[in-house]
Amino acid sequence: MVRIDDDARGEFTALYEAQYAPVLRYALREVPGHAAGDVVAETFMTAWRRLSEVPDPPLPWLLGVARRVVANQRRGETRLRRLQLAVGEHAVFVEGSPAETLAERDAVRAALGLLSVADRELLTLIGWDGLSVREAAQVLGIRASTASVRLHRARRRLQDRLTSGAAAPTIPDHPLSTAEEAS
Repeated sequence: MVRIDDDARGEFTALYEAQYAPVLRYALREVPGHAAGDVVAETFMTAWRRLSEVPDPPLPWLLGVARRVVANQRRGETRLRRLQLAVGEHAVFVEGSPAETLAERDAVRAALGLLSVADRELLTLIGWDGLSVREAAQVLGIRASTASVRLHRARRRLQDRLTSGAAAPTIPDHPLSTAEEAS
């Protein structure tokens, strides 16, 4: 257990009591009210960890820390929005019963399971991870033109597996969107 000396505790308490209101005012200007408390808490947590580095006067330093905390929050929110948009773009809205949708999804997964690891990896990098042919080729360490040929063949093999079973969904063939991806 870490022991905290009374001098450090007293110094931090004095800092906190004197600077809490100005740091909170700054946070309320920069972020919505529900997030301001988090900014203040993280700012003073940093101050506690770096108490020996807090200059006199402390307010400019604390507001600099708060500014970086706000910037980190904004970056996180931007990443979250991008992720939500990406998920929304890939969401499949299907008419019909959820049971039919699940059955189709299971058929695709079962067919993927019958493919080679290389085919399955290429198809999922492009279909599920949303990579371009060029990006998938980079992941696999092959040329984009090689990946394009392998993708065409893998899609054909997947379609064959799907049609050889019970009625299963068709997998659309997505040609390269630009000649650039083929190079």
